[in-house]
Parts: sequence; structure tokens; C-alpha cells
Amino acid sequence: MKAKLFLIIFILLPVRVLWADEPNGFPIIADILHTELYDATRFRDIHKAGFNACLCRCQTNEDVKKVLEVAKPHGIKLIIFSHPIMRHPENIVPSIKDHPSMWQYYLADEPTMKRLNELQDIQQRITKYDKDAKCYINLLPNSTKKVLEAIGVEKYSDYLQAFNKVKQPQISYDFYPVQGKTVRDDKWYPILEDIRKESLRTGKPFWAYIMCVPHHIYPMPTMGHLRLQCYVNLAYGAQGIQYFSYSTPAPTKQYNFHDGPLLRNGKKGKTYNLVKKMNAELKPVASIFWKSEVTGIEHRKCVDGEVVVSHIKKGDKHYTCFVNKSAEKNVTVTFNPNHYSLRVRKDLKTENVKSTYKLSAGDILIMKDK
Repeated sequence: MKAKLFLIIFILLPVRVLWADEPNGFPIIADILHTELYDATRFRDIHKAGFNACLCRCQTNEDVKKVLEVAKPHGIKLIIFSHPIMRHPENIVPSIKDHPSMWQYYLADEPTMKRLNELQDIQQRITKYDKDAKCYINLLPNSTKKVLEAIGVEKYSDYLQAFNKVKQPQISYDFYPVQGKTVRDDKWYPILEDIRKESLRTGKPFWAYIMCVPHHIYPMPTMGHLRLQCYVNLAYGAQGIQYFSYSTPAPTKQYNFHDGPLLRNGKKGKTYNLVKKMNAELKPVASIFWKSEVTGIEHRKCVDGEVVVSHIKKGDKHYTCFVNKSAEKNVTVTFNPNHYSLRVRKDLKTENVKSTYKLSAGDILIMKDK
């Protein structure tokens, strides 16, 4: 049975995007590495797991210099959070700004409106000593009225526009849709629309977080969970994928973090190989979306599920991508094969087009248009 279109979310107009300086192609970012884990073994494992960038938390200026040097042989670009940098950039920024591992200065995670003016001031002080400084802020999502109250706004668009006053090369957001055995479609897709709209308005690409460390309501991830988060964000135009959290955070009374890719003792956790497998699959797929233009997005009902359909233009090539919206079940996609010239596999090899495909949980199907 032919898949039926039931909702067109939006059609995107051509826009000039100001691309962030990438580390080595599409950014795949490990968040976060703590000071006590800065050594050659950890960065070798980060590189082997398919990451080309890492968010690092540093306590001292000496930590900053150490992690930059340790990351250098592996080609890992760093986004660094450090209170000494934020308080006294004159003491450290001039000596690290040209280091080959230095990428961005991490200013804040999920700031409120009250914090944005302070962050703008910090960004300007860093820029005084590094005129080409790239700064990083990750935003709260428009998920609930309670979150908006915590941010200090009635409308999420006010938050996005205030955030844009702090100069940075991209828009980063987090929302983790796989909660227990449920995918929070009712929250996730409106959030994606908000972020995508702001990306188009400002010309800045957006980055998205995915969940890879089980805790609280977030289950032990499967390939279906990781694929869904990666490929739906790509379908909406994401130009960077960030993993929370590569290094397992210390458990708290509220959040029982456990079994991340890297454990607190420095050993690999249960999800390391899963994340490594996902990144090996993600890298070639992301190259199709990297610096492309998403010209339209649809949600379609199929016989046994639903898919997100993304229409992509990259140079003189056009693609249509289908993503299974389920994190647990397969879906069957049926269409007229005459609409497409080739199927592009996830390893970028091509094959003849069929009329029916079965997509596993969260998986993607890429077709080259005629």
C-alpha cells in the first residue's frame, strides 16, 4: 500500500548558512570528559569510537594546556569549559587561541534569560584576547510550561532571540525523546520546528544532543534509540550530533547515571561499542546532510507505522530520506520507484530502486531523486 502524506510541517526557503568551523567534516561530539580522565588512552578511545570533537571540563589553566596537548595527536577538536577562562581570560586565552586542538570556549549549559547578559559580557572579554573566538552555549528546549517559567519567558522565541545576541557560530539544543518505552513525539517535533526556524532566521546551523547514558527515565540505549535520535535530527537539518554523556556523570539522588561509554574509573562502559557502531554508521550518512539544504519535511503514515520524510538538496543533487519514527518497531515504506534513480545505502554505495523497503527501528532510507 502506498504511504500517504498526512502532514507537511514546513517548506524551507533557500537561506545562506554561516557554517561553524568544523573539526574534520560533520561534527560528532563527545560530551563531557572530566579532568581526571585526560590521558592518551582516553583520547585514543574517543577517536576510535568515531568522535572528532570533545567537550572538556577543566579546573585550572594547567588542565586546559594539558588536555589540548593530549588531544592533538588524535585530531580531536575541543570545546573547553573552564572557570579560569571565564573569569580571567587574559591569563590563558592568548596562549591557547592558536593551538590546533582549540575549537570553542564553552560558556554555559541551559542558561536562563537572567544569565544571558552575563554570558554576553564573558564572550566579549574572551574576544578581546582572541578576536576569532568561537563560543558555545547549549539551550534549554521548549518542552513544558515549567521549563519556560524556569527560563524566565512566556514565549520560547524570546529566549532564542536573546540567546542570539551572544555571538557564536551555531545553535545547540537538547531534548531526549526516548523516555522509558515511549518516544515523546508530542514534544520533540515542535521543539525541532522551533530550533530549525531559528536556524533559518539567523543563518546559523544547529546541533542536537542525543542520549547515550542510562539514568532516571532514560533507558539503556539500543541501536534503535540512537538511530532515531541521530537520523531524525539529521532529517530536520542538524549539522552536528552531540552525545550526552560520553563520560558517565557521578550519580546523584535524583539521577542514577550508569553505564555510559566511559565509566568514572576510566574503563569502557557497556555502551561504548554501541556508540562506536552508531558513529561508524552515522559518519557516511551525515556526509550527505553536511552543508546541504533541507528543502522540505513531511510526516507520513505507512501501513505499519510512520516516517519522517526529508527532501535534501546538495549542490546539483537531490535526495529524499525516510526515517522510521519508532524506536522499537519496524516500518514498511512503499512508493513509486519511478520517482527515484538510485537507492543510496548507508555506506554510500548505490543500488537499483525497489518499491518496498522495511526499515528497522529509527533507521533511515536514502533515495537519490531523478
